[in-house]
Amino acid sequence: MSSHSANPIVQLAITPKSLGKIDILAPVSYVGEGFLNLADFGRLRNEAVHLDPLDGFYCELRSHHRDGMPVLEINLKGQLTLSCQRCLQPLVFEFGQKKHFVFVKTEEEADDFPMDNDAEEAMVASHSFDLLEAIEDEILLAIPNAPKHSIEDCQISQEGGGTEPQNPFKVLKSLKK
Repeated sequence: MSSHSANPIVQLAITPKSLGKIDILAPVSYVGEGFLNLADFGRLRNEAVHLDPLDGFYCELRSHHRDGMPVLEINLKGQLTLSCQRCLQPLVFEFGQKKHFVFVKTEEEADDFPMDNDAEEAMVASHSFDLLEAIEDEILLAIPNAPKHSIEDCQISQEGGGTEPQNPFKVLKSLKK
């Protein structure tokens, strides 16, 4: 039987400083919403072609306790500018994801958490949980390994215009004769 406890509600500012160290084990429920700029993320910033003021993520979060352990719901929406791996031109990657994290006490409990439960993911709870890093991890995991424009939107497909690619071995064929 699941029970949601009625803990005091704490308004959490959506800033790198406040998200960097949260006592997720505290007997409170966190709520917050706001915008995180791409510049707030160290590793994610390195993935971007350039820092556009529109690049960043709207974050809405809410936590509660279930069976004595914290549960965190995060809704993220945003964009960042990547490099298309086909034409090497800027590509706006739009991101939207809802995540539910169930916090457990040990790594073993996290490892034993049912993998078939796509709705929830287990994380090890701590008194100084880095939520900003967890958000950055989720966004990094969603970025394609080789982001590409659609064929219609790709600059290289428009420039190529039906010409056949040069065969680098054509010169060798003429030498063979």
